[in-house]
Amino acid sequence: METVLQIERLTKIYHSLFTPAGVKAVDDLSLAIRPGETYSIVGPNGSGKTTTLKIVLGLIFPTDGTVTIFGKDISDLSVRERIGFLPEDAYLYDVFSGEELLDFYAGLFGYPKKRRKALVDELLNLVGMQANRKVPFRECSKGMRQRLALAQALVNDPEVLILDEPTSGLDPAGRHQMTRLILELKRRGKTILL
Repeated sequence: METVLQIERLTKIYHSLFTPAGVKAVDDLSLAIRPGETYSIVGPNGSGKTTTLKIVLGLIFPTDGTVTIFGKDISDLSVRERIGFLPEDAYLYDVFSGEELLDFYAGLFGYPKKRRKALVDELLNLVGMQANRKVPFRECSKGMRQRLALAQALVNDPEVLILDEPTSGLDPAGRHQMTRLILELKRRGKTILL
């Protein structure tokens, strides 16, 4: 079976004036994720989880090793179009309501206005934010922000979802809701890296 994401011998060293050898954030990591799989990288704070995700997204470069998605290098823009990303702390336009936020991002992806309305409704329903669609992002609770950020990550109907600690800072009810959403996305066939 083909792999969606292939990481081979990934290493990342952050150079520092204080430590001549640098700080090794990721050390010789290899893994393969197949279509429809949900894969979690676990470890304590500072163990390189977020660094790995940033390399996979092409936000930072590895010191050594390779990352391919759908058999292509992450620098290939056609690959990036197939990925959705939820950062640990989403920084979205806080003056926009959830509805406006999703419409804005759908516009960036080139959806026509008529399709955007239906897409926004569908995403707000999926993440349970239909009743709060007009609430400005800055007035949303942490759980509401996380759900809207997940909806934003789904605007382009990605095949691969990369979620950086999606339940971080959520209360037990928020964690339960986010876990249910992730399970629903898995049921829909999304490949998920947590």
